[in-house]
Amino acid sequence: MVRKTYYQKSLKTIYRSKRVQPVFVRNGVKGATTLIGSASILLSGAPITFAAEEAAATENVEATVEEAATTETTDSSTTDSGTTDSSSTEESTDPEKPIDPEKPVKPVEPNQPEPEEPTKPTEPNKPTKPAEPVKPVEPEKPVETPKETPAQPAESATPVVEAEVRIAEQPIVSQVETQPVTELVPATTVTSDGAIHFEKDESVESFIKKIGEPARKIGQQEDLYASVMIAQAILESASGTSQLAQAPNYNLFGIKGSYKGKSATFNTQEDTGGGNMTTIQAAFRAYENYEESFEDYAKLMKEGLSGNSTFYSGAWKSNAETYEDATKFLTGKYATDTSYNQKLNGLIETYNLTEYDKEKAEAAISAQGFAIPVENYTISSPFGVRGAEFHRGLDMAAGQGEPIYASKAGTITVAEFHYSWGNYVVVEHEDGMTTLYAHQSQYVVKPGDQVEQGQIIGYVGSTGNSTGSHLHFEVCRDGSLSQAQLIHPASVLF
Repeated sequence: MVRKTYYQKSLKTIYRSKRVQPVFVRNGVKGATTLIGSASILLSGAPITFAAEEAAATENVEATVEEAATTETTDSSTTDSGTTDSSSTEESTDPEKPIDPEKPVKPVEPNQPEPEEPTKPTEPNKPTKPAEPVKPVEPEKPVETPKETPAQPAESATPVVEAEVRIAEQPIVSQVETQPVTELVPATTVTSDGAIHFEKDESVESFIKKIGEPARKIGQQEDLYASVMIAQAILESASGTSQLAQAPNYNLFGIKGSYKGKSATFNTQEDTGGGNMTTIQAAFRAYENYEESFEDYAKLMKEGLSGNSTFYSGAWKSNAETYEDATKFLTGKYATDTSYNQKLNGLIETYNLTEYDKEKAEAAISAQGFAIPVENYTISSPFGVRGAEFHRGLDMAAGQGEPIYASKAGTITVAEFHYSWGNYVVVEHEDGMTTLYAHQSQYVVKPGDQVEQGQIIGYVGSTGNSTGSHLHFEVCRDGSLSQAQLIHPASVLF
């Protein structure tokens, strides 16, 4: 009987990114490169998935395989009588065919061992765990068990494996590939010497109107510069145009995980080390409105990273005398972009964002307890008979995106679209009276919400039967909204 000789290729496991896709731009997450978050948030994010790739590493493999092939015989009786390992599969090597050295699909697929050799010659026959025998570097906790893939040309695996360790040590919520500032902020130019110049843009001003008051409120409460937060939101959300920043997500800063059980999944790129980017699907926090987004971001700034509550303390008002000090501190700490503070400072100066660092003057309350629901307005159409029709309310012309405030505290009873009123909201007050706010570009409340006087419920627009940007405001004695129960809004506002 001829003794068969078996040769096995030694293997090494290389951890590489499973896939690389283009940067997820406008319809997902885009903004400045950020290093924000905490370990607890990181645990909520979608993990980076890696796959194991097998590569031949033994010298003279072809020669040994050929030698093995020449020594094999077609003794089928030996094959039939040999013992079969319990982990072998239907892909076991045919005795009449040599092992193909070019396609090691399985780590080891030997022929049936000889009866006279009861002990196993090798222990390679567990293809489901290729990473166990040989690991070039012991990762801290691989995200998932490596899966078999066809061998590919070996590439340096060390940076990727090191990145796995670094992700565990450095809590990164989101590291989005930096986009040119000209793509993030309209009307921006960059000179040949690298200087950045901003011009005022109507779309950016409209976005600032939407987020300015929530930023002012949270900034006053949490010892933070509202001007800096607004400028960061402009960069991180591409001036509010990213899908993540828009309704129904309202995530201005790209924080991963879930918020009160709500999240949204997008493709995003993560740096796996050495500038190597891989595209993954990740869950990002979804908020009810912009104010919640600012609240969550402020919590990050105040509580810092896990085990280091003062990580961002240099950006606090109490530790930074000016907003320039705060932006300088955040550069390299919050964002890897070395010109991050230059961009933030330019936006703050161009759009006069320091106004939001000041306390807001209390809204005037009328004798009847109502406040004017919009600022910077002019009355464009009065209440009452208007030509051949009866005008039910007071039209207050204002800029697109100007915040609309609840004139009085109450409960939201309606928040929907109407063919004539467009996007409109109805608030029922404690005394049974109701107020209606029509033609909004968008509303940020829902039926059942309790709102305080002066709370933002939406933004000025021109939806429905409208010829220009304005707020149509009605006051009714009860919840019927019937014409007979309407009263002149001026009688309770002024």
